[in-house]
Amino acid sequence: MLSRTLEEHRAAVTNALAPIPPLTVLVGDAAGATLVEPLVATAPLPAYDIAAWDGYAVRAADVAAEPLPVAHDVSFADHGPRTHLPGTAARVASGMAVPTGADAVVPLVATDGGVARVAVHAPVRAGAGVRRAGTDAEAGRMVVPAGRRLGGRELALAASLGHPRLTVRPVPRVVVVATGSELVDPGRPGVPEATGHLIAVAARNAGAHAYRVGPVPDDRPTLRTAIEDQLVRADLLIVTGGLSAGSHDTVLQVLQDLGTVDDVRLALEPGPHHAFAMLGEEGARQVPTIALPGSPAAAALAFEAYVRPALRRMCGFTEVIRPGVRARLDRGWPSPAGVTQAVPVRLGLDPSGTVIASPACEPGDVTLAALGDADGIAWVDAEATAVREGDVLRCTVWDD
Repeated sequence: MLSRTLEEHRAAVTNALAPIPPLTVLVGDAAGATLVEPLVATAPLPAYDIAAWDGYAVRAADVAAEPLPVAHDVSFADHGPRTHLPGTAARVASGMAVPTGADAVVPLVATDGGVARVAVHAPVRAGAGVRRAGTDAEAGRMVVPAGRRLGGRELALAASLGHPRLTVRPVPRVVVVATGSELVDPGRPGVPEATGHLIAVAARNAGAHAYRVGPVPDDRPTLRTAIEDQLVRADLLIVTGGLSAGSHDTVLQVLQDLGTVDDVRLALEPGPHHAFAMLGEEGARQVPTIALPGSPAAAALAFEAYVRPALRRMCGFTEVIRPGVRARLDRGWPSPAGVTQAVPVRLGLDPSGTVIASPACEPGDVTLAALGDADGIAWVDAEATAVREGDVLRCTVWDD
């Protein structure tokens, strides 16, 4: 068994989870992927002054008590602004190009709705009802940076700029296999399987497509078949449970049958037993595989400690670390020497505005309920042997 610090294991896993090679896809298929090259507006958006509402394009100075003749109807088929005739009005719908020379759009409700001539019932100021060219983005502006996960807002910008395709890093497919002969799906007699659900959601929140499989019995042939079946679709495999020294725990044996394995004693509390494998024949496609403890709390904290940043790098994100704060502890506790300690904490502010952290459980005895009650995680460095009241620690903050 290898002994590793958290930093050593995080580096080993991160280096193995290389970002997926870029693909150019239709803009409608890019949702959830990360952008490879920044999206820059090559022309103003909108390209022309456009009407902000349905009404009549006019010169504000022409609007008086007498009705204005309606010279023409603006059409989307014009593909650009027409020339405005002074002393007239042009009927225009929201989003259409304002004729060149007009400087306002009178809303339909402020008129009599005339077809040949239109009476305007309210004062008009220049610029009213007109969205200027470049209001959304001026030419040359970067509107979406590289490394951004593409959601609806980003795809709308790309479509508005006329991009039919985007070059992206595809969303990694993460398969979570929950193991344990004692485990059952919730609602059936036995021990309800919880860790696989937790890790699948954590992987999805990190930016991946996640699929949960299981629970799978510890039977060696059954577990091997289950894992082999998932290697075809997985970019990353995460196995939970089955790492104890008992004869019934077969995860390490199965991983060794299928590839190369690092059996790791990790200097992390809680849950020190971990494994990392590359499954598949050397020289062919290999699937990185992470084995986490079966305890939901230990697996969740290990995911935050080293899996999440590595997975976000695999997704192609430039920001892989959760937002964090420096928080002052409201009490102290002993900490094991040489081990990074992860402690769920509740966060708040004292009257002076200082961030205060309070353990959500007894450090070293983390429960699933404590995770649900916590706002974040305090990280105690491996060099520390004790934490004192008033110490300031780095805390990551749950944001999903």
